[in-house]
Amino acid sequence: MKTLAQPSYHLFRFRDSGYALDIATGTVLHLDESAYDALNHLAAGLLPDEVHRQLSARYSSEVATTVRSELDWLQARGVFRSPLTTYDDRENAVYIQSLTQRSTNKIELYLAEACNLRCRYCYVNANEALNNGLMPWPVAKQAIDFAFARSGAADSVIITFFGGEPLLNKAVLFKAVAYSQQLGAEQGKRVSYSMTTNATLLDDAVIDLIKRYNFGLMVSLDGPREIQDTMRPFADGRGSFEIATRNIRKLMQRRRSVTVRCTLSNRWLDRIRIVQFLEEFGFSHIAMSRCTGAVDGLGPYDIGPEENRILSAQDDTFIDRLLSQLERGEKIRFNPWARAIQAIHNRQNHRMRCGVGRGCTTAGRDGRLYPCHRYVGMDAYVLGDVESGIDQGRFADYLSGYFATKQKCESCWAINLCGGYCPWYVSRQDGTFSPPEDWWCDEIRHWYEQGIWLYDTLREHYPDYFGQLIGETPVEPLLR
Repeated sequence: MKTLAQPSYHLFRFRDSGYALDIATGTVLHLDESAYDALNHLAAGLLPDEVHRQLSARYSSEVATTVRSELDWLQARGVFRSPLTTYDDRENAVYIQSLTQRSTNKIELYLAEACNLRCRYCYVNANEALNNGLMPWPVAKQAIDFAFARSGAADSVIITFFGGEPLLNKAVLFKAVAYSQQLGAEQGKRVSYSMTTNATLLDDAVIDLIKRYNFGLMVSLDGPREIQDTMRPFADGRGSFEIATRNIRKLMQRRRSVTVRCTLSNRWLDRIRIVQFLEEFGFSHIAMSRCTGAVDGLGPYDIGPEENRILSAQDDTFIDRLLSQLERGEKIRFNPWARAIQAIHNRQNHRMRCGVGRGCTTAGRDGRLYPCHRYVGMDAYVLGDVESGIDQGRFADYLSGYFATKQKCESCWAINLCGGYCPWYVSRQDGTFSPPEDWWCDEIRHWYEQGIWLYDTLREHYPDYFGQLIGETPVEPLLR
């Protein structure tokens, strides 16, 4: 381990409330003024006796003694321990080797390196992965065999269908489900499925398949007609809103829960209007992502620092809107802080942000294996193929390049909650990596501060919804 020259906790205020996040343990504390002052003084380098004198002068000796006693109690339980440490290069190398050897029961099949839409912001255009056609059945079969073999002793296999637009390859989709069900029955493994689709090719047969096997399903729709038709036209330039929404309504008639994924570009920044439309349309859950480009640079539709300031200014409105909906007893369909709240509750401490090369392993149409679907078509990031499997040397080199960018994260208080930026975002076309920009890291940190405030507020005032978010009974804070 190596020692970091920074406080072991992050201290901040949000909406007149003071909080401390213990970086090592993930413990969150809601602080009164005296406790906030004490931790602020300690972070500035004052010794405990001097902090006691400062608090006695501002409050009283009784308050100062109580605060000191509480901090001692917390330190005895591992909170606010100094110095703060992180993993050194040797430990990271050992961890990387362990990641390359882990089994997984998940795979993504990139059924179509093709699409019937031409979304203006699509990152796949730069990867040349929209011009290569459909995955042949022999390749899909090999990929499924690879997934089952790699799943080891797991009692289930999870297959995600992706693209491009996966429904351009319906024949292979149906064969893949039938074959994987056969293998699952033979090997005593439960097989489940998920799919992301633009919904323009949904038909009764596909909906039957989705319902029969209870697919995890996400449909892509960017909002009202003028946004959808402008940003997500067909290849011939026609708008896609009419056919996409007609098919989604057909799906909703047969499936109560339908999740939408909206992609926000710099051309339409009114999130409130977009979310209201998607709620009124009837989606049960709304996910919103942003066009962020990559470390190589921003594209013409990507959200940059200027647009990000506009979006950040809307956050308070969304917080108030969320609380008002809860007050009225409405179903919450859009909560951009849900993952942050879950991470805070679980005291998340991730060294690796996601399952690249493991749970996110993606098979391209030609059988080449990539760390995740975003890399399809990027030759520098091929990790192997469905016949030979993952090349552990290539995988280790990939992870080593990514971990080198995380040296920037070592001075960040949110390192354990965040786990580092999206690997694809910091990947260059030539196979090298670069750290993320400061402005986006600032946005992530602010998101977690908002999440901590919401975590505390929902736990105290809306325990039923809080329990739904975290999947268990609310817990009491350590200190108020």
